[in-house]
Amino acid sequence: MKLLKWLDEHFEEYVLSGLLVVIAVVMMLQVIMRYVFNASLSWAEEASRYAFVWSALVSIGYSIKENSILKVDTLVEALPAGLKHLLITLINLSVTLFFGYLLINSIPAVQRVIMTGQTSPALKIPLGWIYFAAVAGFFLATVRSIQKTGQDLGFTIRKKGV
Repeated sequence: MKLLKWLDEHFEEYVLSGLLVVIAVVMMLQVIMRYVFNASLSWAEEASRYAFVWSALVSIGYSIKENSILKVDTLVEALPAGLKHLLITLINLSVTLFFGYLLINSIPAVQRVIMTGQTSPALKIPLGWIYFAAVAGFFLATVRSIQKTGQDLGFTIRKKGV
């Protein structure tokens, strides 16, 4: 149970931190190789690009969890409390359905890429691993959206005293 709680609270943070370290180290190494040794690395840009893709998709779930996803809430804040909570719940449900839809549709796309057996040019990594970032990111976003919806529904129910 402790492991699940820890994963729930910190999984995305550690993955994103690790990916940021990878990007920084690889790019610094590339700069040193290019300007000090006058020889660039053929794989550095590709590795950084793939780490960036993974970080972009994993960060969706993290931003939902931290309630820092970009949104315009002027209309929501102007509504009375009852309507406000109803609209927030509807928005959360819509977000959950949206990311669930993306998750379901990303799986066949990744399967098609895996079936080709194609690898990346410099690192020779199967492209299926790179494209799997979409499945992982949309899965995390869906799970975090479900959690957020549950939290908001719980808050609304407690607020009403039901």
